[in-house]
Amino acid sequence: MARRYYRAHILDTLIEAAAAATSRFAGRTFVTRPTRPPLRSLFPMCRLVAYAGAPVPVAQLVFGGPHSLYRQSWASRELISGSVNVDGYGVAWWNDPGEPAPAVLRRAEPIWFDPDLEGLLGRQRGTVVQATLRNATPGLPVDRVSVLPLTAEGWSFSLNGWVPSFRQRHMRGLRGALTDESYAKLRGVSDAETLFLLVVDELIGGATPPAALHRVAARVRGRLSVDEAAPLTMVLASNRGVDVLHTAAGESPCNSLYLARECALAPGGAIVASEPLDDSSWEAVPPHTALSISPDGQIARRDAD
Repeated sequence: MARRYYRAHILDTLIEAAAAATSRFAGRTFVTRPTRPPLRSLFPMCRLVAYAGAPVPVAQLVFGGPHSLYRQSWASRELISGSVNVDGYGVAWWNDPGEPAPAVLRRAEPIWFDPDLEGLLGRQRGTVVQATLRNATPGLPVDRVSVLPLTAEGWSFSLNGWVPSFRQRHMRGLRGALTDESYAKLRGVSDAETLFLLVVDELIGGATPPAALHRVAARVRGRLSVDEAAPLTMVLASNRGVDVLHTAAGESPCNSLYLARECALAPGGAIVASEPLDDSSWEAVPPHTALSISPDGQIARRDAD
């Protein structure tokens, strides 16, 4: 049954793409060259949602709205490349600010595979919530270990972007900067896990969340050659709120990111999302911006550079 759902959603996507590429003029049909890159592009982009504020049903942030995160798994509007996000999904949430570590649910399969997921998350309420759909970096395995958000030391983390030629050119150098304790926690081979543990090391060393994200982005920039580029939107959450660094290295554009405060889906807080979830007032987050959302939903902004 799950395989049938998968095929149906992919078929819907292909039908929509074909319809968009077909125009009619004077009774004749012209099929134009598709403007979207192939399904498995060389530039993987995830879709994500993060929230901090008054308790809200977790399912509302994943399944709520006419353009929900769930729907974005097969019908994203603003992917720089690719067309689906089916390499896994994950949700991390804190039921209240006193919880040191989040509850976590991660699967290495499309989010529509589990028909019970919406009901399960509907029974959970979160003051801080982070959810991600994965579009895997080429060359990295599609497995549960690599599914976002990743968690450690009371933090959760998502990367919307990638480090180019990670395993071939940058994996050893970046992982060599990890402390022994963090290196021992490595479970996979992904760029996201490496950047997350570098962030954790900075936090343990006394850095604030914004400073930790900034330092890790600077470390990646320092390794890239002039012809390499990396989108580096990073989201870090804890029971103390959400921090976002929306940036890129080299000539790469930033991935799409939007901010909404007290929207219909979560009137008691603030949400950042790769794409607007509903028709509320969402504002595009400018490239190279840092955001912090406190547990009461207050937003602080600063220039990332």
